[in-house]
Amino acid sequence: MNEAKLRVLLRWIHIILGLVLMCYVYSPLGQVKEFQITVKFIVLPAIALTGVWIWKFQLLNQALRIKGRFKS
Repeated sequence: MNEAKLRVLLRWIHIILGLVLMCYVYSPLGQVKEFQITVKFIVLPAIALTGVWIWKFQLLNQALRIKGRFKS
């Protein structure tokens, strides 16, 4: 997987998780305890992680030394 495909994948993950967060805020599902726990402890950290990864993609790849792994 090259870097462009990885960025597209990260963007789509970020968008889908954002939609889950919108369901939590704007739908009655926000009242379900299991959904609340899932959003608070899985979805929100994943949104933050993908957002930072997209934002600082090049810097994170250099820091983690995984730049060469995503070359085709």
